[in-house]
Amino acid sequence: MIKILLVDDDFSVRDTMKDFLEFFVDEIKIDLARHGAEGLAMLKKDRYDILISDQMMPDMKGSEFIAKAIDKLREDKTEIYIYSGQLLGELTVQLADYGEVQIIDKFTSPMFFKDIIEQYRLKQ
Repeated sequence: MIKILLVDDDFSVRDTMKDFLEFFVDEIKIDLARHGAEGLAMLKKDRYDILISDQMMPDMKGSEFIAKAIDKLREDKTEIYIYSGQLLGELTVQLADYGEVQIIDKFTSPMFFKDIIEQYRLKQ
């Protein structure tokens, strides 16, 4: 079972991505966080194989969330993905110290997220 934490303040994006992934990918468990603070609390309690976070959230940006959680994410060997619909160059600079973070354009095909999970499974 692959455990995924999905952090996004937009319920329609969050729920649609969860439904999509559960439909196309077997043996996954997806936990949802509505914002960065909730995501941090969930990371303290559990271990995740994959983290997918939005960048633009009202309580903290995804890059801030990752900066606060990076030690735990590294310890758990969590694969980290952040997506944004704008300022990808700026986001790349903000995350320069975190080479393991993959930056994704928010408007990427949903199939990309399915591929992320399948690639993770192949590494195991």
